[in-house]
Amino acid sequence: MVPPQSGETTVKLEITRVDAVPPAGLRVTWESGKQSEVDVREYLQAPGHERLRNSGFFATVQVEEWGHGVEWPAADIGIPAQALYRLSKEQSGDAFPTAQFNAWMERHGLSLSAAARALHLTRRTIIYYSTGAKPIPAYIGLACKGWEAIRRKRVA
Repeated sequence: MVPPQSGETTVKLEITRVDAVPPAGLRVTWESGKQSEVDVREYLQAPGHERLRNSGFFATVQVEEWGHGVEWPAADIGIPAQALYRLSKEQSGDAFPTAQFNAWMERHGLSLSAAARALHLTRRTIIYYSTGAKPIPAYIGLACKGWEAIRRKRVA
């Protein structure tokens, strides 16, 4: 489960069904009945995942036992439910991309603790965001941009 932030409800990340949507998409059905279309192209480029580039093989995707991810058992390849959930949020515009969040921290030389202070969040939350363990709400992305704009103004 993904722990809720203030104002959010807990999301049970259990997958009940998955269908391949060529060339690199998955239609994931969650335990709640909601569906997400997720582009997993980045996994197709990862070392050890080359077989996923074959559309016939890609179509053999199935739900892992207990619904905690999807897998291609013949190649011992899998993607965890949390990663699929985060990607679906980012791709739908409901979340700020992890790579952009980490680039923001790096650009300003912010440690995990400093980023937490800058955004008035806990260090644990920053760890979740920076590792991709939790999707980053779009409003946090806006806060990063606002923090950056204010900082630029102060320097100018």
